[in-house]
Amino acid sequence: MKFTRMRMSYRSQNLLGQIKVRTGLTPNIAGRFSLCLSLKDQSIPNPEEFDEKGSEISPQVLFGDYEDMFLALFLFRLKKDGLDPELYLNRMLRAHFNRGTIALYSRIKDMSDFYPMIKNERLP
Repeated sequence: MKFTRMRMSYRSQNLLGQIKVRTGLTPNIAGRFSLCLSLKDQSIPNPEEFDEKGSEISPQVLFGDYEDMFLALFLFRLKKDGLDPELYLNRMLRAHFNRGTIALYSRIKDMSDFYPMIKNERLP
């Protein structure tokens, strides 16, 4: 089981561009934070809420050396949500990415916002 290329929503593409201006973080690095924020949210995002009119990103670019770790996190989450990984892995990757990007954007005005966010989002 592997991730495939993902097309983000147009809104997420724009938000990631604004995050880059605010922080200097590239979309793949900000995207990793986005995924973590969404995975921590216990609700299940709806993939149908997000268009596919934004940029495409490959798993190698999005995850870098951490692809196996994110795959394990996603397989665990899909099992917890009762979703078949064969059918939902890449659909839910896109949904979590887009939902998380919206959440990240509202929390980050500049680089100094990351430390408090990470500190507050850590598991107890």
